[in-house]
Amino acid sequence: MMKFTIINVSVSILAVAKAVIAATPAEWRSQSIYFLLTDRFARTDGSTTAPCNPEDRRFCGGTWQGIIKKLDYIQKMGFTAIWITPVTKQFPERSGYGEAFHGYWQQDLYVVEPHLGSAADLRALSAALHERGMYLMVDVVANHMGYPGSSSSVDYSRYVPFNNYIYFHPYCPITDYNNQPMVEHCWLGDDTVSLPDLNSERTDVQNIFNTWISALVSNYSIDGLRIDTAKHVRKPFWKEFNLAAGVYSMGEVYHGDPGYTCDYQKYIDGLVNYPIYYPLIEAFKSPSGNMANLYNMINTVKDNCPDSTLIGTFSENHDTPRFAKWNSHSLCWPRTALCGRK
Repeated sequence: MMKFTIINVSVSILAVAKAVIAATPAEWRSQSIYFLLTDRFARTDGSTTAPCNPEDRRFCGGTWQGIIKKLDYIQKMGFTAIWITPVTKQFPERSGYGEAFHGYWQQDLYVVEPHLGSAADLRALSAALHERGMYLMVDVVANHMGYPGSSSSVDYSRYVPFNNYIYFHPYCPITDYNNQPMVEHCWLGDDTVSLPDLNSERTDVQNIFNTWISALVSNYSIDGLRIDTAKHVRKPFWKEFNLAAGVYSMGEVYHGDPGYTCDYQKYIDGLVNYPIYYPLIEAFKSPSGNMANLYNMINTVKDNCPDSTLIGTFSENHDTPRFAKWNSHSLCWPRTALCGRK
């Protein structure tokens, strides 16, 4: 099973999270979030013996009901919220990159992914968390849809509700990530799996997304959002989207420069803290790690971001290697007896 975490670092400006229904940013400051990729976390029956070869890139049977049965485990580790991968229905085909078990190749906004469970199961997960005083953060995608083929062969009629090419930007690949208009208007993906880029400058696209996110939060009693690929959408879009959601939202701006990243907080409540992630890894990857760079970046983020207390600091997620991968001494630090010391 694959488990991921967002952790609190013992510096006040790095704290994140708390929620309840319609949770505010202020309610998210003091919590610890456990991130899990739903399909790879826990099956409904609790079994661990069924085959699951990650290299096959197929659905492996993790469900929302499976998560419910593991809430004791998560809570006893000290986590007070979970962040789950997207819940929307994915394209059903097996592509050249496998199946859409991760949740980022959506096809229908209005139906939940059946491999993960039913709408009732998702509501049950939310209720089970709230009974414990824990909170639910759901990953959402508003930048793109998914298609198991090249950009030249996309069948737009399959998308719900964006069932016409007019809702999308004309195809162009992103070839320069320093070109912000290109980052926002061109497509991610490739000819194996293309990610048709939604034209969020259109008023109808904005209205659809704002209505959808409001309903999603309400229907499933969601306490907070993690917003995927936030830097690939024009910033003004996020302000209305965040307001429509009515809960704390944390945008993924995959960039290590706080001068670039922090500006997004003028439009989204919080951000995934990539500026601190990189020096954090460097500081702890070996006994001689550079703590000064981490300290300096903490202060730089504090100076650049409108509210650094709402930035989600993490040690690992589904887009990065496991934290223990970075150094061969990782088992020595928490358990010194393993290193021959007592």
